[in-house]
Amino acid sequence: MSTTKEFRIQGSSISEGIAIGSLLFLPSLLEESILEFSVAKTHLDCEIARYYKALEQSREDIRFLQFKLKKEDSREALEILETHVQMLQDPLMTFHVEEKIRTTQKNAESVFSSVIREYEQKFSRIKDPFFQQRIVDVLDVSKRVLDHLSGKGRLNFSDIPEDSIVFTRELSPSHVAALQATARIGAFITQQGGVSSHAALMARAKGIPYVSSIDVSNVLEKIQSGEHCSVVVDGKSGEVIFCPIPSTLKAYQEVKVRLKTTYQLLQQDLYPVTETNDGHPVHVYANVGNLVDLEEMHAYRPEGIGLFRSEYLFLEKNTLFLSEEEQMQSYAEIAKKTEGLSIVVRVFDIGGDKNPQAFPDQEKESNPVLGCRGIRFLLRHKDLFQTQLRAIMRAFQAVETKILLPLISDPQEVIEAKKIIFSTQEQLQREGLVSEKSFSIGCMIEVPSAALLCDAIAKEVDFFSIGTNDLVQYTLGMDRSNPATQDFFHPTHPSVIRMIKMVVMEAKKQNKPVTICGEMASSPLFVPLLLGLGLSEFSCSPRHIPLIKRAIRRCNLFHCYQLAQKVLQMGSHQEIAQILADHLE
Repeated sequence: MSTTKEFRIQGSSISEGIAIGSLLFLPSLLEESILEFSVAKTHLDCEIARYYKALEQSREDIRFLQFKLKKEDSREALEILETHVQMLQDPLMTFHVEEKIRTTQKNAESVFSSVIREYEQKFSRIKDPFFQQRIVDVLDVSKRVLDHLSGKGRLNFSDIPEDSIVFTRELSPSHVAALQATARIGAFITQQGGVSSHAALMARAKGIPYVSSIDVSNVLEKIQSGEHCSVVVDGKSGEVIFCPIPSTLKAYQEVKVRLKTTYQLLQQDLYPVTETNDGHPVHVYANVGNLVDLEEMHAYRPEGIGLFRSEYLFLEKNTLFLSEEEQMQSYAEIAKKTEGLSIVVRVFDIGGDKNPQAFPDQEKESNPVLGCRGIRFLLRHKDLFQTQLRAIMRAFQAVETKILLPLISDPQEVIEAKKIIFSTQEQLQREGLVSEKSFSIGCMIEVPSAALLCDAIAKEVDFFSIGTNDLVQYTLGMDRSNPATQDFFHPTHPSVIRMIKMVVMEAKKQNKPVTICGEMASSPLFVPLLLGLGLSEFSCSPRHIPLIKRAIRRCNLFHCYQLAQKVLQMGSHQEIAQILADHLE
């Protein structure tokens, strides 16, 4: 029974919905994040074997480094690494950890981390330089072992209790990607996190309630030490209720059931073809990032996959340096589950807050949002780009497939990328691995330069896809992952609306299809305006398809055109937001 009285904290709404579950505190995901969970007695030997395998992999890593350093005749570094090898054979690292796993019946990561912390605390009191250096070496070695056990801090969400309310300082997309294969997460609570960050977008796409701006220290002060705490997360209001009393729980359980029933009714009202109420067809596609999205997608009856975010398949693994065969196997599963629908495959869109932690140090940037991301990254790492293209072309032979290039800012980038695409295809044909099937090539319009040069870019591509999230970010000069700049993120800003209109007009002039994706394509608020601007292809997360289809069916295209003309004359985002809200009412 809870001994703490019910208390409420007001936060910022990131993703709507109601969640009721148990509180699970996680360390900062910017640091090494280690889950602690119980291991059944029957599985202890397997857990210990997993630990010893991580030790062996760590030794192999060090031996490989030694092999490389011998060629450089770096004796001092070789001696340090030899010390590290000896540490991995030390009883502290072997028998002591094994014994503690057996006695505590906890997972290897948490036991190993606790042993290292004890060691660090013990020797930090000794001021002798020898012992201080030994602490540094132990921490270096322990990080290597944890990398093999946990995958660079990757969280195994499948091991946590169902309906867990995850509370941490900040979420990254790679960690949110890890939850995609499980339905155990009830909600997220964070101290930091912006409404337009990639982690926020992913939570909304999965329908996971998310509230930020909640101070973890404030919560810990009020909860009795070691106490089990149930939590209610109201993703719409941004309120979080800790240790709720029975009447509060009952009230929110009723709201949760009501929301679920309403959504189920919406799902029953899905038709294969979507039209405005005056008979104009509009195509609605799905955004997907993994096999779970694909499996869920078919229930919402999209006309195709308008955006397959290929990088999300591998963010959980914290690396993109996978072989062609490994990638092809993943893509082949995707191709099989499309069930005959067309698919737009966006090649790796890496950078900003979507950096796998396994990247080498030289890839880290002080301002990654404005750095080497998207197509810039791929053109710099042509080997990685070609490997992905080979895997895509081989896996999607039997599916109508389009290749989408991310973050294009100049026509020359498209020309360079096309050369690589065509040469890769020719090479595969010579090897007899693919047929002469042609792939349409399109580009994302996400930065102002691409919008302003859309006439020149249109000559080089077969279609456009407008990425509204990044277009807002780069047009308004704000980092959407930075909570301090969230007040400047305005999708209704006149400059953004006018750029979308410019791209649509040029695409129609050159007879090139244009799809809109991102948060604007997922919100009923924007549907009338986007239709009025001339868009007739929407791509959104599967969960939002029922809402978008209903909004389209309620629209009259002539009235939408009139609305768009009014909006294009307006000079402030507040005015535009108000007229859209009034129209939605």
